[in-house]
Amino acid sequence: MAEVKHFLEQFPEYPHYKDGEVHFQRVGDLLRRVIYTGHMDVPQWDISLHPAKHEPLISYEDYQRIQERLDGTAKAPIKANIQDDFPLRGFVTCGCCDRPLTSCWSKGRTTKYPYYLCSNKQYDEYGKSIKREVMEAEFLEIIRSLKPSPKTFYMALDIFDQLWKEREGQAKDHTKALKQQLSLIDRKVGQFLDRVVEADNAILIDTYEDKIRALQEEKVMLAEKIKNCGRPIETFEDTFRTAITFLGNPLKIWESECIEQRRMLLRMAFTDKITYDRNQGFRTAAMSQPFSLLADLREGNNEMVGPEGLEPPTNPL
Repeated sequence: MAEVKHFLEQFPEYPHYKDGEVHFQRVGDLLRRVIYTGHMDVPQWDISLHPAKHEPLISYEDYQRIQERLDGTAKAPIKANIQDDFPLRGFVTCGCCDRPLTSCWSKGRTTKYPYYLCSNKQYDEYGKSIKREVMEAEFLEIIRSLKPSPKTFYMALDIFDQLWKEREGQAKDHTKALKQQLSLIDRKVGQFLDRVVEADNAILIDTYEDKIRALQEEKVMLAEKIKNCGRPIETFEDTFRTAITFLGNPLKIWESECIEQRRMLLRMAFTDKITYDRNQGFRTAAMSQPFSLLADLREGNNEMVGPEGLEPPTNPL
């Protein structure tokens, strides 16, 4: 909730209180409103998850996840700190102790200097600093090495196309299974409604109504999945071009200097942290499956001709 509060306070057009803040009560009310899922839920009018006429802002499944987060263990909010100046902090580990390197600004006579360093007092590398520009320049070379060649680009395109078609077939089978589940839920709801009519015990009636409510929630989520299953949000071409922006030239994302995009790149391009040795530099990085695949294609000897109308990029996006 603190993160949502901080996000809303960045926009002056969103209603603030006189103290200039968005209060937690407003944030809580905002996150609890089922109306944003495109459903009405008004118990005093005996309306339970009735489809509304307006376009939903979020899916009911996302709404349920939000409620679980609100009702679960509190999470520490993200706060702006020194990590924004050190994108590799927490991701690069020390070659001596294998702990994540920390970072700091060291004050000189006239200015401050950025450093990465080991904070483990049990090892000789403790407190020994590494200039930020040195480490990040070496890391930049790793990012450059991820860029595929034009031939690899076309090989990946062909693989993506095959996977896309396989997923389309799987989506049709999945939609069929979901419709069967939906029919089963409808039958269960009908059975519980019959029991409510026949029951004369208030406690038993409340129990049946809770069961019906739970089934209705499940039914709403299934209906959403059926609606979206097998229907791609974008075409294959649009989806591919979005992916190739990342896969084809990760250096462009890193050089954007946007801390969120840089961290996204670290999460998506590597499966684990990278170890850095003060004397030898970075050790071999564990790349994620897409980049491992591109590396394998790059090392192979297969030739691939690009599809008609798509020129081989000398510099993919």
